[in-house]
Amino acid sequence: MSEQPYHILLVEDEQTLGLLLKENLKSKGYLVKLCKHGEEGWETFKTERFDLCILDVNMPKLNGFDLAKRIRERNNIVPIMFLTANSSQEDKIKGFEFGADEYITKPFNLDELLARMKAILKRTSYAEQPVAAPNEEFKIGTTLLQVTNHLLQVNGVEKHVSGTEAQLLKLFIQNKNSLITRNSILLAVWGRDDYYTARNLDVYINKIRKLIKEDESIQLTNIHGSGFKLIESSVA
Repeated sequence: MSEQPYHILLVEDEQTLGLLLKENLKSKGYLVKLCKHGEEGWETFKTERFDLCILDVNMPKLNGFDLAKRIRERNNIVPIMFLTANSSQEDKIKGFEFGADEYITKPFNLDELLARMKAILKRTSYAEQPVAAPNEEFKIGTTLLQVTNHLLQVNGVEKHVSGTEAQLLKLFIQNKNSLITRNSILLAVWGRDDYYTARNLDVYINKIRKLIKEDESIQLTNIHGSGFKLIESSVA
């Protein structure tokens, strides 16, 4: 845990589960704001700053997917984790399409939840960095990535990116013109290579293509059956 505790937004309509999670997370050093339905979660998100949002899906007034959509329209950086009893592939894929970083089905193991939270926060934390902290920069074509600040400049136009997007872009730029296997990407960024994380990767690949589409000197290509390659042409 960092010196400044992470601030967690927990939106869960099952009162017993919500209180249990809140107390367990607090015991691990997290600051937790518990909301009992989606509308309360949305109003809270608008007034406070959070490092991670944990959202139930099936909630009254505003479900988790719609809440995540509102959060993403306002902030595309803060990581989102879904907790839900829905275990269908369609629901999990839908969750990732709404911008989720994790999707955990109930019932779940608390230690697994904590481990996945730590992995997300390590990968995507956008907490303010110390003044002296170096900012990693990577350049390809007309694209400049500032990893620490989560900023991407494409043809001089600045865009904010999420922590996951920044880590994926960093990986591709560092290995430009080289094939990176899907398995290597999944393990490097998410730390595992299960089916749903692989589908999450596909969602992020589409996001990255949209982010860099204005830079005609680079192209993120799919090597069928193997992985991906970020190609830099001589146009740059």
